[in-house]
Amino acid sequence: MHPLEQLALDVADGRTSLDSGERTAAALAASGAVTGQDLICWFKTAEWLAHREGLWERALLLGRLLTAAVEALPASTSPYDRVRCRSAWTELVHLCVIHRPDGALFASGVRAGHAALAAARGLSDDLAGQVLYRLGTLHLDPFSRAKDLWWEEHRLWLSLCPQAALAGLPEPHEALKTAEGHLREAATLRSGAGLGYTCKALAQALQQQEFLALTTTADAASSTSAATSLGSQGAALDSVATLDSVTALCDQALALIPVEDLVARASVEAIRSGAGPAAPGVSPA
Repeated sequence: MHPLEQLALDVADGRTSLDSGERTAAALAASGAVTGQDLICWFKTAEWLAHREGLWERALLLGRLLTAAVEALPASTSPYDRVRCRSAWTELVHLCVIHRPDGALFASGVRAGHAALAAARGLSDDLAGQVLYRLGTLHLDPFSRAKDLWWEEHRLWLSLCPQAALAGLPEPHEALKTAEGHLREAATLRSGAGLGYTCKALAQALQQQEFLALTTTADAASSTSAATSLGSQGAALDSVATLDSVTALCDQALALIPVEDLVARASVEAIRSGAGPAAPGVSPA
């Protein structure tokens, strides 16, 4: 059994504390027993787990160990590997906060994404585009709701953790505007299927801003996020694209997303119909 696998099992079963596990993972990386390539592969395993409904917490635990190892990698580690690992942590955070809000975890994903982006800009446009896409969806999917139930669904999500754990989460309008900015830049750097998924996410970001702006004053006032959101509703309406623009983005997404990705294509169709995304957080990065 790989030492990282055994370590993850020991932490999951309570034989080792998370703090101790992170120190051990860092020591493995510092000694060269675990390489950047190894960590990239393990992040893929964590992402696979995160897509399984009952296993996202196990995925997050593994990801925390991997992140500790990334920060301890030797200076000789390939910068591409460092970027890909930090970008992978951003994606894993994205997949996990959809299930349960966590301000500190969200902030960790943002920091890793910005660190990855700063390095990727000097390495590859395609890599930088992927990091921007992941930063965009991190700010998008946890704040995407059905049009007529926006604040009800948002309040339900916020209720899944203690109030203190919400500190560090952006306000919905701020998160969606940030998502739009990252996705617009990502679209200038990506091509093929990657561009298709980016167009899908950008259409969703524009539509969600419209949904939020159209929320009634009464609904917004009863939300924990109301005070800030109410003041920004007019600005949000001014910033979103027209329905035709959302439709054009959806058309472009469908032209580029592989025909076999039925889930993503169904989500695009749901956005184009005005219903909102069918299943956030499932599209490849």
